[in-house]
Amino acid sequence: MAVVDLLLTGGEILTPGGRVSGTIGIKDGKIAFISSNSWTPSAARVVDATGRVIAPGFIDTHVHFRDPGLTYKEDFTTGSLAAAAGGVTCVVDMPNNKPGINTTERFRNKLAAIKDKSVVDYGLYAGATNLGEIPGMLEAGAVGVKIFMVRDPKSNYPHDPELFTGDDGVLYDTIKLVGEEGFYCAVHPTNQQIFEHESRKRWAAGTMGPRDFMEAYFGENFVSDHTAIATLVQMADAARARVHILHLRSEGGIKHIQRAKEDGVPVTLEVNPKYMLHSVEEMERLGPRCTPYGMSQDKQDALFACVRKGWADVFATDHAPHTKEEMEPGWKDAWSIPFGNPQLDHYVPALLTRVSEGAMSLEMLVRVCAEAPARLLGIYPRKGVIQTDADADLTVLDLDREGVLTDDEVYTKVGWSPYAGRRYKGRPVMTIVRGQIVMDNGKVVGKPGWGRLVPGVRRQTTTSA
Repeated sequence: MAVVDLLLTGGEILTPGGRVSGTIGIKDGKIAFISSNSWTPSAARVVDATGRVIAPGFIDTHVHFRDPGLTYKEDFTTGSLAAAAGGVTCVVDMPNNKPGINTTERFRNKLAAIKDKSVVDYGLYAGATNLGEIPGMLEAGAVGVKIFMVRDPKSNYPHDPELFTGDDGVLYDTIKLVGEEGFYCAVHPTNQQIFEHESRKRWAAGTMGPRDFMEAYFGENFVSDHTAIATLVQMADAARARVHILHLRSEGGIKHIQRAKEDGVPVTLEVNPKYMLHSVEEMERLGPRCTPYGMSQDKQDALFACVRKGWADVFATDHAPHTKEEMEPGWKDAWSIPFGNPQLDHYVPALLTRVSEGAMSLEMLVRVCAEAPARLLGIYPRKGVIQTDADADLTVLDLDREGVLTDDEVYTKVGWSPYAGRRYKGRPVMTIVRGQIVMDNGKVVGKPGWGRLVPGVRRQTTTSA
């Protein structure tokens, strides 16, 4: 009789105490033991991980799976397939569906609609714009409340007016209410007045391409981001409520939040890897399919420097799939289309390539992609770490594998990747969710319905992810 269900032998394991060569035994979806390679008990299945690195399963706390309401772009099955293919074992989906998820009834309907669709584990955010509905959505299982300080001044999507919080009084009340409920707000920071003001300037001038949109959206020297971040820091401090600030893309914004954390303000931050990976030249080539992510080399280097200092709490993709056809008009009018791009299939090999080049360590990548996201969600050490009794969520990496990323291999429903054509070094080769292999050597073998809901965790205010 087998002692364990699955045995991984010969790999280099990333544990809280450092890298160790050994064997991982998995039983009933949990890590049963970690031992030296000299002990290999009987197992229902044995995987030889020699030459591979075994990391805690990556957790992506910011995805848009478009389900329900916009499933021609993505649904929970295709999105979770892309996650598994990319080495991600757990995702957290945003509430900007059609209709927006801002009532308890809509939240429960979404739960029911996606219940048997996911290959990986998942959590859900609640929308923010009905204060009276927030406690019910949190009770129903939301991990937290998503606040959009932005709406699209022309297209109305993906930042839907129904989910827009543009009044600072309501913003503060929402942050305070959610904090009192024992949860956190995840906030998209934008100074809407600056965004709209800069947009109108460019409309009047007839300069409405991707670069123009990016300049209007960020504001000069990121002033739109930074003024919104300052507001959120002050509100988190005044309310003593946890605020997780999203979409950090500037050294100045990260430094502002880091100073606040050092002063005891309960704020954390998310960096989207695409700002560190998509170049100015790439945005010029891909246009609306890479808008507004084309950052200059010096700005990307500054972001990596902040990560190396430990100032980034989590990496999250903002996986935002749209079809090529609906993006194409953005060459002429970037305000007329939704923006965002699919990330889950390829962001990990793109990041591992930068690890191979020395931009950051593998240990830091695991911290921001596994450990810290689990802490943010309140599920550490059940997830986000390799240790006995933790969920057997594992991402197996081949750091020596090289090749070229292609559209042909993606699982996202829109069928394209902004990283297609890019050379990589390092790639996930196996994804394991609660002891079940869901991706093996690039092929997703997991079945929809295996993924389980990860409900929100009620906690006291804390200052770190």
